[in-house]
Order: sequence, then C-alpha cells, then structure tokens
Amino acid sequence: MKKTKKHGTLLFVAALMMGIMTSCKDEGPHNDPIVRFTSTINSQNTQPRATSSGQASGVFEFNRDTRNLTYNITYQGLTPTAIELRSAEPYWEVGPIEHNIAATGSSPVTGSVTLTPQQARLLRVGGMYINIPTAQYRFGEVRGQIVLEKFGND
Repeated sequence: MKKTKKHGTLLFVAALMMGIMTSCKDEGPHNDPIVRFTSTINSQNTQPRATSSGQASGVFEFNRDTRNLTYNITYQGLTPTAIELRSAEPYWEVGPIEHNIAATGSSPVTGSVTLTPQQARLLRVGGMYINIPTAQYRFGEVRGQIVLEKFGND
C-alpha cells in the first residue's frame, strides 16, 4: 500500500512538472526572425589610421529567414567615394569588401543586400563593419563595427 501511494505521488508530481514545463512559452528576441544591429562609424578604428572629424552611424535589420540585411546609414563631415560593407576575422583587421553599398550619394543611404550564409555568420559574431573611404583617405576615413543592438534595460 505504501509503495502504491509512493508511486502514485511520484506520477502525480511528474505529470505536474511536465504540465508546467510544456506550458512555458519560449518567447523573446532570440526567436524574432528580425535581428537589429547598429554601428558607430568614426576614424578611431581605421586602418591605416585616419584623422577626421567626420562621423556616421548605421542602423541595420537582418532577416534570419531570408538573410536580407536592410540598412540606413547617415554621415556628416565627409564626402564618401564609396560606402562598403566589409568582413574581417579578427574584427580589428582590414577585410575584403563584401558589398559596395553606395558609390556616392547623399546622406542618408538606405537599401538592402542579401548575405551569403558565411556573411550572415560573420554578421552575427561581430565580424562585419562599415568602411567609408574618401578622396583624402582612400582606405577609409571612418569605420564602424556592426554590433548587435542592445535590448531591455541593460
């Protein structure tokens, strides 16, 4: 009798725990198909070093399902000859141009590109950056790493 009661209690507790675990919803930003990134673009990390008061910023949305990256890049205090999406491993190195976002134009620069699986991986781990060369600094007057946007109250 004690053994049956013990098994019954154990089964009840197990069933209760399963109910609690299956009723929990796995929600949050990690399940959102759209991931947001930002970039602060200045001369601090250019290679070779540039001295410029020019600056820019970028806001990016990456669709994990389609690998489409939309961008909105604003700049001031410089005249770009191009705006480049580059990759680098490690991130502080100079890397190849993955996409020429714009040849010239006015601020803001908006649009979208589709990333390859490798480029999407680099984006998620912080291995992509924006480089903006000018006539004076042909290797880049300003540069900014593309980083995951902070969320919550952090």
